Amino acid sequence: MKDRIRILLVEDDEDDYIITRDLIAEISIWRGELDWLRDPEAALRKMLANEYDVYLLDYHLGSKTGLDLLKEAIQGGCTAPVILLTGREDQDVDVEAMRHGASDYLVKGEITSQMIERSIRYSIKHKESEAEKDRLIEELKEAMNRIKTLSGLIPICASCKKIRDDRGYWQQVEAFIQEHTEAEFSHGICPDCAKRLYPAYYRAE
Repeated sequence: MKDRIRILLVEDDEDDYIITRDLIAEISIWRGELDWLRDPEAALRKMLANEYDVYLLDYHLGSKTGLDLLKEAIQGGCTAPVILLTGREDQDVDVEAMRHGASDYLVKGEITSQMIERSIRYSIKHKESEAEKDRLIEELKEAMNRIKTLSGLIPICASCKKIRDDRGYWQQVEAFIQEHTEAEFSHGICPDCAKRLYPAYYRAE
């Protein structure tokens, strides 16, 4: 968890902005840097650029709802957590927000500094865990693909022992294995080759 968290509040009511600002200022576990925007379109550009660590969206934003903004941002590639704020509790909105990717749903009149701190911290931690899980899954897929490459039928020249790759090119065995695995080679000479290459040395023995 970082010591400094960049937060964007998308809110059309200045009084609610001031309340949120004061709540975040009370947090001592980490330092919140809060920016405020009224315009959902300007906010969407920020979200698509992933400029902040977390986004707080008011549900009522005039031309569109916070839920609309959430959907557009997630579909456009926003990867930071999004927390939806609303003036009253509404289970349908809560369920819909979570279904479309919100990390949390908070009712404005009930929010305390401890509550918003925990919500932000847990949301960021959850996103980090998801990103780590996705990274490990991709690494596993790559590893499995490498295993499949080397466990299938590998065409090898009966004479020079070169291997034909998927592109139809013939490669030295060493180059093929290095390209498809993380193996590294150290070079030496086996006894049979040593006798062939240095017959005089072995005759002297």
